[in-house]
Amino acid sequence: MDADLAFRAIARACVLPPGGPILLAFFGIVVSRWWPRVGRTCAAAALAALWLLALPVVADLLSLAVEEYPPLGASQPAPVGAIVVLGGGIRRNAADSAGAALTPQSLERLAGGAALARRTGLPLVLSGGSVEPGPAEADVMQATLKRDFGLEARFVERRSRTTRENARETAALLAPAWIKNVVLVTTAVHMRRAVGEFEAAGVTVIPAPVGGTLTVGRGLASWLPRSAALERSTQAVYEMAGLAVARLGLER
Repeated sequence: MDADLAFRAIARACVLPPGGPILLAFFGIVVSRWWPRVGRTCAAAALAALWLLALPVVADLLSLAVEEYPPLGASQPAPVGAIVVLGGGIRRNAADSAGAALTPQSLERLAGGAALARRTGLPLVLSGGSVEPGPAEADVMQATLKRDFGLEARFVERRSRTTRENARETAALLAPAWIKNVVLVTTAVHMRRAVGEFEAAGVTVIPAPVGGTLTVGRGLASWLPRSAALERSTQAVYEMAGLAVARLGLER
């Protein structure tokens, strides 16, 4: 991992939950020796933030605030050249014959792309490089696609490490084939930012989000904290931050 990506990873870990609230609580404990009221306020705010973000109802509200595109309809998409599936992470220490496995998010995206490919007959494009030493995400996706779905992607983009690079490298890969219109498959909470990047790279996109949120959950379970809800809240907050940074014209 180069210095720039390492800095971003550390910054995300220190700001986004759970790291951000944990650091705030630690700060509150430290300063309480000199400023008890300030320390108690910081610690209480940190615990309250973690509790709220871990509630499924809060995760639903945050996700709905970011998700903009509905699922792609059952009818065949307008004429496009390919289906682009964006990688969502891999586990490099997985107990897998290949030594790496897709995260649930990546597998959900790949399954969505595979279903579209079977329905439309369009070629698949897998996009995702390697942030750390080891296989590129796209190669792990290709192996999973062959093994579990009986399909093979025509294009494999292995150089990208960010959403912006996904867009730029994919556009460059498809340019010789004169493909500028694609169906884009990624997680619903990530789609808004991904569409912006691909359009900025000169690619016309039909969004095909997966794993979206339809409504705010109801019932007792929606008000009980869960680790999965905390993860969803973190993803939504990250996308909000990415969209805010995008408005400033900076890398996201």
